[in-house]
Amino acid sequence: MDFTDRVKAFAATIPQKLDGIKTEAATQQFLVMLFIQNILGYDVFDPNEVIPEYDANVGASTNYKLDYAIFQNGQPLILIECKCYGSDLGNYREYNQLFAYFMATEARIGILTNGVIYKFYTDLERPNKMDKTPFLELNLLKLNESTLKKLSNLTKSTFNLKDAISSASELKYVGGIKALLRKQMKSPDEDFLKYFFRELCPENDFSGQLKEDFFGYTLRGIKEFITEEMKHLLDNAVNPPEPKLETEEEAQELEEKEKNTEFTEDEREGYYIIRAILSSLVLPSRITYRDTASYCNILLDNNGRRQIARFYFNNPEKKKLEIFSLNDDGSKESETFAINNLNEIHEYADQYKKIVMYYEQPKVV
Repeated sequence: MDFTDRVKAFAATIPQKLDGIKTEAATQQFLVMLFIQNILGYDVFDPNEVIPEYDANVGASTNYKLDYAIFQNGQPLILIECKCYGSDLGNYREYNQLFAYFMATEARIGILTNGVIYKFYTDLERPNKMDKTPFLELNLLKLNESTLKKLSNLTKSTFNLKDAISSASELKYVGGIKALLRKQMKSPDEDFLKYFFRELCPENDFSGQLKEDFFGYTLRGIKEFITEEMKHLLDNAVNPPEPKLETEEEAQELEEKEKNTEFTEDEREGYYIIRAILSSLVLPSRITYRDTASYCNILLDNNGRRQIARFYFNNPEKKKLEIFSLNDDGSKESETFAINNLNEIHEYADQYKKIVMYYEQPKVV
């Protein structure tokens, strides 16, 4: 059973328990402990991994007792503050408690939960001071695949602090941008309208009837843009574009290489990592792969000329990652890196983004 199926199976057991959970202690015992054990993968009965009622005192106070602290190599790694099922985790008091615990330890991940909703925090904005907004929020009664993929990176078997913080930064800000865009789609504010107005009407004042009209223009423009993009995606799904190969020899070479290939789990995971990294620039569906017997190409728009990276993962002991770049004259070059594990793919995020941004530039004809 893979991670996603495991979470879904765990979530399916929750509704039948909720009527009997009336206290914080019951929430901890019947929901949170099982989440730590079955989903995050830490042994709640091993004091070297999980400590309940952990001392997290601030200054002269001795009143602070954290519900759970997860340890790694003798140091607190993740702090968990629990509230009774049904509690409103948007309450500032609940946040303040976890904030105080966070400052008192060396941990970099904090979780606020009521047993069903889990809010994950870190300190992206100020060192050792927990951010006000979570970088990830999980609702076990309303699961979605994207959240589960992100949660898997926080489990014991895959956890790497550097990668977790880097991923948290991308999750928080990309997620925040999407939330702001949703808000503007419903009711654009004046600053949002002004951006389009200044670009399109630089000689006019943002006032009067034209200002009022721009509210409707902006909403209509956004909705039509989304509709057109969705149509474009559906068209590509039904009739995928043919790869634009440079020569017949290249086409024949590709046909030979694609025979007897297997898209391995490592290649699949590496592909999804690059898709996630580039989701802030282009729609994830535009990042495609094409596997061959020797390597796996990662492409933009399934276009053989728009190479982003290439995986050489057939030898598990000698994995290599090739990353493409373009010179000012349009000529292509690449650099190859040896990697020990798939998490190292994240280290080259800027290079993937740079070449995709190049491909996305309007071409002068």
